[in-house]
Amino acid sequence: MKIETLVEDIYSTLESEHKISEDNMSSFLKGIEKSLRDHIENKRDYTTNPTLRMSSIGKPLRRLWMEFNRPKKDTPPKGSLLIKFLYGSILEELLIFLTKEAGHSVTDEQKEVTLNGVKGHIDCKIDGELVDVKSTSDFAFRKFKLGTLENDDPFGYIGQISGYAIAEGRNKGYFLAINKVTGEITLLEIDDFGIINANKRIDQIRKAVDDTEPPSLCYSSVADGKSGNMRLNRNCVYCPFKAECWKDLRVFKYKDSLRYLSKVVREPNVPEVTDTYI
Repeated sequence: MKIETLVEDIYSTLESEHKISEDNMSSFLKGIEKSLRDHIENKRDYTTNPTLRMSSIGKPLRRLWMEFNRPKKDTPPKGSLLIKFLYGSILEELLIFLTKEAGHSVTDEQKEVTLNGVKGHIDCKIDGELVDVKSTSDFAFRKFKLGTLENDDPFGYIGQISGYAIAEGRNKGYFLAINKVTGEITLLEIDDFGIINANKRIDQIRKAVDDTEPPSLCYSSVADGKSGNMRLNRNCVYCPFKAECWKDLRVFKYKDSLRYLSKVVREPNVPEVTDTYI
Protein backbone atom coordinates (compact mmCIF):
# COMPACT_ATOMS: atom_id res chain seq x y z
CA MET A 1 0.00 0.00 0.00
CA LYS A 2 1.07 3.58 -0.54
CA ILE A 3 1.08 6.28 2.10
CA GLU A 4 -0.78 8.71 -0.17
CA THR A 5 -4.05 6.80 0.43
CA LEU A 6 -3.56 6.49 4.21
CA VAL A 7 -6.22 8.95 5.38
CA GLU A 8 -8.81 7.58 2.95
CA ASP A 9 -8.00 4.01 4.01
CA ILE A 10 -8.35 4.82 7.73
CA TYR A 11 -11.75 6.40 7.15
CA SER A 12 -12.83 3.44 5.01
CA THR A 13 -11.78 0.98 7.71
CA LEU A 14 -13.87 2.79 10.30
CA GLU A 15 -16.89 3.14 8.01
CA SER A 16 -17.08 -0.52 6.95
CA GLU A 17 -17.36 -3.86 8.69
CA HIS A 18 -13.96 -4.76 10.08
CA LYS A 19 -12.44 -7.31 12.43
CA ILE A 20 -9.63 -5.99 14.62
CA SER A 21 -6.25 -7.73 14.58
CA GLU A 22 -5.45 -9.08 18.05
CA ASP A 23 -1.76 -8.25 17.55
CA ASN A 24 -2.61 -4.64 16.68
CA MET A 25 -4.94 -4.41 19.65
CA SER A 26 -2.24 -5.73 22.00
CA SER A 27 0.31 -3.26 20.66
CA PHE A 28 -2.20 -0.40 20.99
CA LEU A 29 -3.02 -1.25 24.62
CA LYS A 30 0.69 -1.42 25.46
CA GLY A 31 1.10 2.03 23.93
CA ILE A 32 -1.80 3.38 25.99
CA GLU A 33 -0.30 1.90 29.15
CA LYS A 34 3.04 3.54 28.40
CA SER A 35 1.35 6.91 27.83
CA LEU A 36 -0.50 6.64 31.13
CA ARG A 37 2.65 5.73 33.03
CA ASP A 38 4.71 8.46 31.33
CA HIS A 39 2.15 11.14 32.19
CA ILE A 40 1.17 9.95 35.68
CA GLU A 41 4.04 7.97 37.19
CA ASN A 42 7.08 9.25 35.30
CA LYS A 43 6.44 12.98 35.39
CA ARG A 44 8.94 15.37 33.91
CA ASP A 45 11.56 16.69 36.32
CA TYR A 46 11.55 20.50 36.04
CA THR A 47 14.77 20.84 38.02
CA THR A 48 17.08 18.99 35.63
CA ASN A 49 19.41 20.79 33.26
CA PRO A 50 18.09 20.99 29.68
CA THR A 51 19.47 18.77 26.94
CA LEU A 52 19.22 19.62 23.28
CA ARG A 53 16.91 17.10 21.62
CA MET A 54 15.82 16.71 18.02
CA SER A 55 12.33 17.79 19.02
CA SER A 56 13.74 21.18 20.08
CA ILE A 57 15.95 22.23 17.19
CA GLY A 58 13.16 24.06 15.39
CA LYS A 59 12.31 26.30 18.35
CA PRO A 60 13.20 30.02 18.19
CA LEU A 61 16.78 30.74 19.24
CA ARG A 62 15.82 33.09 22.08
CA ARG A 63 13.50 30.46 23.57
CA LEU A 64 16.33 27.91 23.51
CA TRP A 65 18.78 30.43 24.99
CA MET A 66 16.35 31.03 27.85
CA GLU A 67 15.88 27.31 28.46
CA PHE A 68 19.64 26.80 28.74
CA ASN A 69 20.59 29.99 30.57
CA ARG A 70 17.65 30.99 32.76
CA PRO A 71 15.79 29.01 35.40
CA LYS A 72 12.16 28.58 34.49
CA LYS A 73 9.92 30.89 36.47
CA ASP A 74 6.66 29.11 35.72
CA THR A 75 5.02 26.49 37.89
CA PRO A 76 4.61 22.88 36.73
CA PRO A 77 1.60 22.38 34.44
CA LYS A 78 -1.81 22.21 36.07
CA GLY A 79 -3.89 19.06 36.01
CA SER A 80 -6.08 20.20 33.13
CA LEU A 81 -3.05 20.82 30.92
CA LEU A 82 -1.53 17.46 31.87
CA ILE A 83 -4.78 15.77 30.83
CA LYS A 84 -4.53 17.63 27.52
CA PHE A 85 -1.01 16.27 26.98
CA LEU A 86 -2.11 12.76 27.96
CA TYR A 87 -5.12 12.93 25.66
CA GLY A 88 -2.83 13.97 22.81
CA SER A 89 -0.51 11.02 23.41
CA ILE A 90 -3.44 8.61 23.44
CA LEU A 91 -4.75 10.04 20.16
CA GLU A 92 -1.33 9.56 18.58
CA GLU A 93 -1.33 5.91 19.68
CA LEU A 94 -4.82 5.60 18.16
CA LEU A 95 -3.58 6.92 14.82
CA ILE A 96 -0.82 4.32 14.71
CA PHE A 97 -3.35 1.59 15.57
CA LEU A 98 -5.77 2.72 12.86
CA THR A 99 -2.94 2.88 10.35
CA LYS A 100 -2.13 -0.75 11.00
CA GLU A 101 -5.79 -1.74 10.90
CA ALA A 102 -6.13 -0.01 7.52
CA GLY A 103 -3.52 -2.39 6.14
CA HIS A 104 -0.53 -0.05 6.00
CA SER A 105 2.85 -1.19 7.32
CA VAL A 106 4.27 0.49 10.43
CA THR A 107 7.94 0.00 11.27
CA ASP A 108 10.71 1.62 13.31
CA GLU A 109 8.39 2.86 16.06
CA GLN A 110 10.33 5.12 18.45
CA LYS A 111 13.64 4.31 16.72
CA GLU A 112 16.49 6.37 18.18
CA VAL A 113 18.43 8.50 15.71
CA THR A 114 21.41 10.83 16.15
CA LEU A 115 22.47 13.83 14.10
CA ASN A 116 25.44 16.07 14.89
CA GLY A 117 25.48 14.72 18.44
CA VAL A 118 21.76 15.37 19.03
CA LYS A 119 19.45 12.44 19.73
CA GLY A 120 15.80 11.96 18.97
CA HIS A 121 13.18 9.27 18.44
CA ILE A 122 11.16 9.05 15.26
CA ASP A 123 7.50 8.14 15.70
CA CYS A 124 7.54 5.53 12.95
CA LYS A 125 7.79 4.77 9.26
CA ILE A 126 4.57 4.07 7.39
CA ASP A 127 4.87 2.15 4.13
CA GLY A 128 8.58 2.85 4.36
CA GLU A 129 8.14 6.63 4.67
CA LEU A 130 9.29 8.70 7.65
CA VAL A 131 6.26 9.93 9.63
CA ASP A 132 5.81 12.16 12.66
CA VAL A 133 2.39 11.83 14.33
CA LYS A 134 0.75 14.93 15.81
CA SER A 135 -2.46 15.59 17.75
CA THR A 136 -3.45 19.21 17.26
CA SER A 137 -5.90 21.91 18.19
CA ASP A 138 -8.48 22.97 15.63
CA PHE A 139 -6.40 26.10 14.87
CA ALA A 140 -3.13 24.22 14.41
CA PHE A 141 -4.76 21.47 12.36
CA ARG A 142 -5.55 23.93 9.59
CA LYS A 143 -1.83 24.51 9.04
CA PHE A 144 -1.31 20.79 8.40
CA LYS A 145 -4.42 20.48 6.25
CA LEU A 146 -3.76 23.59 4.15
CA GLY A 147 0.01 23.07 3.97
CA THR A 148 0.88 26.40 5.61
CA LEU A 149 2.94 24.95 8.46
CA GLU A 150 6.23 26.11 6.93
CA ASN A 151 5.03 29.73 7.21
CA ASP A 152 3.81 29.47 10.81
CA ASP A 153 5.68 26.88 12.87
CA PRO A 154 6.05 28.12 16.48
CA PHE A 155 6.74 24.64 17.89
CA GLY A 156 9.53 23.92 15.42
CA TYR A 157 7.96 20.86 13.81
CA ILE A 158 9.77 21.45 10.49
CA GLY A 159 13.14 21.50 12.23
CA GLN A 160 12.26 18.34 14.11
CA ILE A 161 11.26 16.30 11.07
CA SER A 162 14.22 17.73 9.12
CA GLY A 163 16.58 16.35 11.75
CA TYR A 164 14.93 12.95 11.60
CA ALA A 165 14.99 12.92 7.81
CA ILE A 166 18.66 13.85 7.48
CA ALA A 167 19.64 11.39 10.22
CA GLU A 168 17.84 8.68 8.22
CA GLY A 169 19.37 9.75 4.90
CA ARG A 170 16.08 11.02 3.47
CA ASN A 171 15.01 14.20 1.72
CA LYS A 172 11.37 14.23 2.83
CA GLY A 173 9.03 13.26 5.61
CA TYR A 174 5.34 13.31 6.50
CA PHE A 175 3.15 14.61 9.31
CA LEU A 176 0.10 12.53 10.16
CA ALA A 177 -2.11 14.89 12.17
CA ILE A 178 -5.44 14.49 13.94
CA ASN A 179 -7.74 17.31 15.00
CA LYS A 180 -8.51 16.84 18.72
CA VAL A 181 -11.84 18.62 18.32
CA THR A 182 -13.33 17.14 15.13
CA GLY A 183 -11.45 13.84 14.75
CA GLU A 184 -10.42 14.81 11.21
CA ILE A 185 -7.14 13.38 9.94
CA THR A 186 -4.72 14.78 7.38
CA LEU A 187 -1.34 13.87 5.91
CA LEU A 188 1.19 16.57 5.06
CA GLU A 189 4.32 15.87 3.03
CA ILE A 190 7.42 17.98 3.70
CA ASP A 191 9.62 17.55 0.64
CA ASP A 192 13.21 18.56 -0.06
CA PHE A 193 12.16 22.19 -0.51
CA GLY A 194 10.72 22.26 3.03
CA ILE A 195 13.44 20.27 4.78
CA ILE A 196 15.95 22.57 6.49
CA ASN A 197 19.69 22.02 6.94
CA ALA A 198 19.41 20.47 10.41
CA ASN A 199 23.18 20.05 10.83
CA LYS A 200 23.68 23.78 10.30
CA ARG A 201 20.75 24.56 12.58
CA ILE A 202 22.24 22.52 15.43
CA ASP A 203 25.56 24.37 15.07
CA GLN A 204 23.66 27.68 15.11
CA ILE A 205 21.83 26.71 18.31
CA ARG A 206 25.01 25.68 20.11
CA LYS A 207 26.66 28.98 19.25
CA ALA A 208 23.60 30.97 20.32
CA VAL A 209 23.07 29.30 23.71
CA ASP A 210 26.75 29.74 24.58
CA ASP A 211 26.53 33.50 24.05
CA THR A 212 26.34 35.76 27.10
CA GLU A 213 23.37 37.70 25.72
CA PRO A 214 20.09 36.29 24.42
CA PRO A 215 19.15 36.54 20.73
CA SER A 216 16.50 39.02 19.62
CA LEU A 217 12.85 38.56 20.55
CA CYS A 218 11.13 35.57 18.97
CA TYR A 219 8.00 37.53 18.04
CA SER A 220 6.88 41.16 17.95
CA SER A 221 3.86 42.30 19.93
CA VAL A 222 0.67 43.07 18.00
CA ALA A 223 -1.96 45.79 18.21
CA ASP A 224 -4.79 45.07 20.63
CA GLY A 225 -7.66 46.53 18.63
CA LYS A 226 -7.78 50.32 18.25
CA SER A 227 -7.04 51.13 21.88
CA GLY A 228 -3.36 51.86 21.30
CA ASN A 229 -2.50 48.91 23.56
CA MET A 230 -0.09 46.22 22.39
CA ARG A 231 -0.48 42.58 23.32
CA LEU A 232 1.82 39.58 23.11
CA ASN A 233 1.89 37.42 20.02
CA ARG A 234 -0.14 34.28 20.77
CA ASN A 235 3.07 32.21 20.59
CA CYS A 236 4.57 34.23 23.46
CA VAL A 237 1.57 33.72 25.73
CA TYR A 238 2.46 30.09 26.45
CA CYS A 239 6.17 30.75 26.99
CA PRO A 240 7.43 30.53 30.61
CA PHE A 241 9.95 33.33 29.93
CA LYS A 242 7.48 35.95 28.71
CA ALA A 243 7.85 38.15 31.79
CA GLU A 244 11.62 38.31 31.34
CA CYS A 245 11.34 39.18 27.66
CA TRP A 246 8.60 41.75 28.22
CA LYS A 247 9.59 43.78 31.29
CA ASP A 248 6.44 45.94 31.22
CA LEU A 249 4.06 43.02 30.81
CA ARG A 250 0.63 43.41 32.39
CA VAL A 251 -2.11 40.79 32.44
CA PHE A 252 -5.84 41.45 32.49
CA LYS A 253 -8.59 38.95 33.16
CA TYR A 254 -11.44 39.03 30.68
CA LYS A 255 -14.53 36.85 30.91
CA ASP A 256 -13.16 33.94 28.89
CA SER A 257 -9.41 34.53 28.76
CA LEU A 258 -6.36 36.41 29.97
CA ARG A 259 -4.92 39.21 27.86
CA TYR A 260 -1.18 39.84 28.01
CA LEU A 261 -0.37 43.48 27.25
CA SER A 262 3.18 44.62 26.55
CA LYS A 263 2.08 48.27 26.30
CA VAL A 264 -0.93 49.87 27.96
CA VAL A 265 -2.24 53.18 26.62
CA ARG A 266 -5.86 52.70 27.64
CA GLU A 267 -6.23 50.56 30.75
CA PRO A 268 -8.86 47.81 30.31
CA ASN A 269 -11.93 48.00 32.54
CA VAL A 270 -11.36 44.47 33.88
CA PRO A 271 -9.35 43.07 36.83
CA GLU A 272 -5.58 43.00 36.53
CA VAL A 273 -3.74 39.75 37.33
CA THR A 274 -0.38 39.97 39.09
CA ASP A 275 0.66 36.34 38.46
CA THR A 276 1.98 36.47 34.89
CA TYR A 277 2.70 32.74 34.85
CA ILE A 278 -0.94 31.63 34.75
